Amino acid sequence: MQTLHEIRGLLQAARLHPQRRFGQCFLIDKNLMSKVLDLAGLTGAETVLEVGPGTGSLTEELLERSAKVVAVEIDRGLVELLRRTLAGRDKLVLIHGDVLAGKNELSPAVLEALDGPVDLVSNLPYNIATPLVGQCLKLSWRSACRGMDRPVCFRRLTFTVQREVAGRMTAPPGSGDYGPISVLAALLARLTVGPVVPASAFWPAPKVQSRILRIDFDASAAAQVADQELLSEVVATAFQQRRKQIGSVARRTGRRWTEGLFRAGLEQVGIDPATRPEQLGPWQYRALANALVIGSKMG
Repeated sequence: MQTLHEIRGLLQAARLHPQRRFGQCFLIDKNLMSKVLDLAGLTGAETVLEVGPGTGSLTEELLERSAKVVAVEIDRGLVELLRRTLAGRDKLVLIHGDVLAGKNELSPAVLEALDGPVDLVSNLPYNIATPLVGQCLKLSWRSACRGMDRPVCFRRLTFTVQREVAGRMTAPPGSGDYGPISVLAALLARLTVGPVVPASAFWPAPKVQSRILRIDFDASAAAQVADQELLSEVVATAFQQRRKQIGSVARRTGRRWTEGLFRAGLEQVGIDPATRPEQLGPWQYRALANALVIGSKMG
């Protein structure tokens, strides 16, 4: 693992500096990096996706603990640095670009490099953490429940992320942080909350604390979701106006349901139309979305 002195030296030699627009904060606390690796529980047989490898401090450890590492770096200067410092590492696939294609899919280049069960282990840039985790879970659902031609299923996601973002991912119903990612994670995975990471563990130090989080995809729980795309649409639409009544969602146009179908679904699963979206539990959203699937087929 690289020390702060070594990271600064690598960047200085390459005439680079941390890019705020990419959310670059390098983890320099070796103890906390060890906690990330320990929580990831790698066996040596995994394909690992690392997003934002930076100067390669975590990458070096992942190469020692896994069968293959796909490292995705958006900063061209850091990509060139990594190509020099990690040259000859045949287990490494280094991709220059954004891990996301918009906010709805992983990059085709990244998907092409992944195979079989995949683990994500990363110090995630704050600005992409929520959409990335969401897409990993959705892709895993499609792989497990839809039988994709070239399935990519994320077995486990272990990462550091802004503490507030971790709070949204683990938030219970009724809390201010509860939202679409809370529902999705609760229905498709099991979450393990790791320790808080102080700002001083990074360089440059961010203005916020972080947290280590592990999310294990749960195939048996995911199988209880009839249509993840419809579930995500229901949840996203409901939380657009989280303090309004859930029944108002029935009147939204351009959706995959009619007003009558949505109201029939609420009645079927016993949800009061006057309930606010933030008060419904993940299992209630699952029941509602499943009812809409059945109702649309009968209609």
